Parts: sequence; C-alpha cells; structure tokens
Amino acid sequence: MTGILRKSQMIGILLMGVLAFSSACSHKKVLKVGSHKVTVTRHGIEKALHLGHQADVATFDFDGVSPTGSGFKVAIRGDKINVNGVDGMLRSGDSVLISDDGVAVNAMDYGDSEKYLRANISSSEKSNSN
Repeated sequence: MTGILRKSQMIGILLMGVLAFSSACSHKKVLKVGSHKVTVTRHGIEKALHLGHQADVATFDFDGVSPTGSGFKVAIRGDKINVNGVDGMLRSGDSVLISDDGVAVNAMDYGDSEKYLRANISSSEKSNSN
C-alpha cells in the first residue's frame, strides 16, 4: 500500500514539473505594427522577428519553426499581409495573432481569418479601380 502511495506522489510531482516547464517554453510578444496589434505566441523556434519602417510604412517579418518542424513565415507591410506566400489585406486597427496553429485576425478562427484577408484584397482592388 505504501508503494502505491509513493508512486502516485512521484507521478504527481512529475506532472507538476511538466506543467511548470511547458509554460516556460512558450514565447509571447505583443507588438504594434502601424495601426495593427500583432501578438506572437509560439512554442516553436523563432528564427527571426523584425519590426521596422520602410518609406513611412510599418513593416513586420516573422520566421519560425513549429514543434512539429513545419516552417512558418509572416510579413506585414502597412495593411498588406503575406502568410507562407499567400497574400491578404488587413483593415486599419486589426489585431493579428500568430500561434503554432496559424494566423488569426480579430479573434476569428483560422479559416474565417483567411477568408477575411482575401476578401479585403478584392474590396481594396474595387475601390482602387473607381
């Protein structure tokens, strides 16, 4: 009986250690890119994160590797966003979340965020042609 109790205590201590160290491995950064708030919350390796300005346009570049080994690249130039080679357009004041699962905009899920970014491209092209 004492052996079972001691084993369960050891398992409990081990689980507490895993919980403590798993949160220490995540990276969270909140940045302001022009009118946009960008939050980076990743557990993977952050290869590059650059924030700057080019010709009065706020720029942001992120390059990282997730724990599963897949690469992830995000570039923001003003209101234009590029996620792994796919272009999109942000609206003024949008919030962007970059996580291990993907890119989310304004608390939408990942699929809706992609539709939103693509729809903004077509609406900006229509307004530019008028």
